[in-house]
Amino acid sequence: MPSDTRPQSDPGDPSSRPPLPASGSPSPASGPRPRASDAPPPATGPRPPASDAPPPASGSRPPASDAPPPASGFRLPASGQQQLASFRAKTKRLAIHPLEKAALWVITAHLIFLPWALGTMHPWSQVISCGLSVIGFMLALIPRNYTEEHTGSAPFRLLMYPKLLRFPIFWTGLLLLGLVVCQALNPAWEYRSDGRVFWMQAVPHHDWLPQGVTAPFEKWNQWRMLVIYSSALLTACSLWVAFTRRRTVQYFLTTLAFNGLLLALLGITQRVLNTGKIFGLLDFPGAVPFATFVYKNHGAEYLNLVLAVTCGLAGWYYLRGIRRMEKSNPSGVLAFFATCIAVGIVTSYARGATLIMMVFLFSAIAAFIIHQIRLPREARHPVVMVMLILVFGYFLKTGFEAVRAGQAWDRMEEGLARKDTSLESRERATKASMEMLEEHWKTGVGAGSFRFLFPIYQHHYPALIRWPNGRPMYWEHAHNDVVQLPIELGAAGMVLVVVASAFWGISLLRGYFWQNPLSACIVLGLFLLVVHSWWDFPFQCSAILITWSSLWPIATMWARFEESGARGGG
Repeated sequence: MPSDTRPQSDPGDPSSRPPLPASGSPSPASGPRPRASDAPPPATGPRPPASDAPPPASGSRPPASDAPPPASGFRLPASGQQQLASFRAKTKRLAIHPLEKAALWVITAHLIFLPWALGTMHPWSQVISCGLSVIGFMLALIPRNYTEEHTGSAPFRLLMYPKLLRFPIFWTGLLLLGLVVCQALNPAWEYRSDGRVFWMQAVPHHDWLPQGVTAPFEKWNQWRMLVIYSSALLTACSLWVAFTRRRTVQYFLTTLAFNGLLLALLGITQRVLNTGKIFGLLDFPGAVPFATFVYKNHGAEYLNLVLAVTCGLAGWYYLRGIRRMEKSNPSGVLAFFATCIAVGIVTSYARGATLIMMVFLFSAIAAFIIHQIRLPREARHPVVMVMLILVFGYFLKTGFEAVRAGQAWDRMEEGLARKDTSLESRERATKASMEMLEEHWKTGVGAGSFRFLFPIYQHHYPALIRWPNGRPMYWEHAHNDVVQLPIELGAAGMVLVVVASAFWGISLLRGYFWQNPLSACIVLGLFLLVVHSWWDFPFQCSAILITWSSLWPIATMWARFEESGARGGG
């Protein structure tokens, strides 16, 4: 048989040319050869079978005109080349709008400022926080002129305030602020002091309206709580309105994770050096600080929030790497960040926060293992999974040993064995607070006013009056936010809190938040903090309250972005 008996003028014979995209009709008579990365040379691999023609490496076709031999390649017409280049080229990222970038910078700076300003527990830091939230809110509401650079389509002008007006949290938050103002303008008690002790003097007021307390701003009152609540509300609204791109949310969360790593490393350094001073300079007698927080429990509780963000980002990058078949991604680095943060939480000696951390990590690890099991067999990497667990387990063990974490576990055992009387004192304080709630559940005593009226109920329990060493007890908080919040805000305030919680819950369910690791981890961390608040007062710390409030819109937006992308909506 001749080396090639096929007619060369028959374009309908599929054996006379290699397979090509449907967009163009090839001609072996012209064109440069494609790049080596696009198609392997026929000499190194077989051509798709066509009748009984031999592969080009063992036989040759009579060249037509000046065309190069098929073994060296073929050529697409101009239209086919353009479509092929468009298919293979990386999609150019759309630019983030400058106003969205500006809002990102301000809001991120605000969230970073909160923990480093000693937990934002002092008037000066709370006022600065409120100012930053106002700036971020103003940037979020400025109308935007989008161009083709930002949208990939025709330019348009976008008004931002309609999105705010459709945001239910904005209206419930305004009602809550109005309630606090009403409490401040209708005081039922007045703070009095002779310089050594203080007492509360009853004053005329309207019984049917929400009630409050007249007290100095620096000692907490409704106006100071108004500043804190305003910061939380404005920040949440700014995030909801200003952030329109998933990449913006990604930058925001990555910065929070890195900031949490720095705080954890600072706290670990404090434990290694055995210093009780913040930054090695600031001393707070009678307090046990951790990192930049005067109260160690607050420091550990804040890190639990950041741990949820860090683990969520690690999981999201890991799954994205599998989908894109990436050789490397930041998931390993973020897992290492999470390991350091976990070590910091343990060495804070905060028992409740350590228990919450263990519950979160066990849940996250269990979800990871279940995901690996449910993958198709060819996509599983059991050796990689085991190696990752062993490596990071080793880092975790080494970190615990380096900072003498045994002291933290000893404290944990003392608490569980009831050797530490602080837990019993908190239980009694909760009972006394429940009595207080029974009398003031309708109108509340005023935001930030628990500390002024609790002594009345404290004296019903002699064990709450003095410590075993004879030092008098002063309860600024109930060590139970689940009880203290309704005591201060009353029934009307709690209705608003429930409405806001219902909105977030419904929005997250509609976005199938459990189907992506980032939203799922953040929501689990937020929920566990509420559980933790039954035996502590994390929401009395402004840094925790504002960060916690900010992560709800972030988790909801991320779930929507992911769901939209899964449907092909971008």
